[in-house]
Amino acid sequence: MTERAELIEGVELEAVPNTDPAVLTLASAQQAELAAMYGEDQPLVALHPDISFILLRLDGIPAGCVGLQPVGPGLGEIKRMYVEPSSRGWGLSRILLDAVESAARTAGLTRLRLETGTRQTEAIALYTRHGYTPTPPYPPFEHEPASLCYAKNL
Repeated sequence: MTERAELIEGVELEAVPNTDPAVLTLASAQQAELAAMYGEDQPLVALHPDISFILLRLDGIPAGCVGLQPVGPGLGEIKRMYVEPSSRGWGLSRILLDAVESAARTAGLTRLRLETGTRQTEAIALYTRHGYTPTPPYPPFEHEPASLCYAKNL
């Protein structure tokens, strides 16, 4: 558990497989939210078999998740970071970001990358506040005008 998680009563973090039912429910909700925001023609990226997840529960109820996908030597990608709408505004996304960075370091990764969208202003602010800097888009996002890519050396 991160230090930040200890500051919010009722927060629990758990490493879970990508088949965890709570993660699948949260990831589906995230994809539906993105489809409503950007339209159905956005690139759908399947979950990589090697992705691992951190599930955040608030008072025992799944409230958010974040995935870590190994990409190459030293490089990982943040996937499916999501906090359900009624749990937003409390700093849970910061807890998830701290947790995935810690997991990446433990796995020996030295750099993380991620993709977000131009309309996700809260996500952009979160990532830039935490040291992520813009990078050129990577596949499959290189031809998506609504995609923004970021990276951070750990």
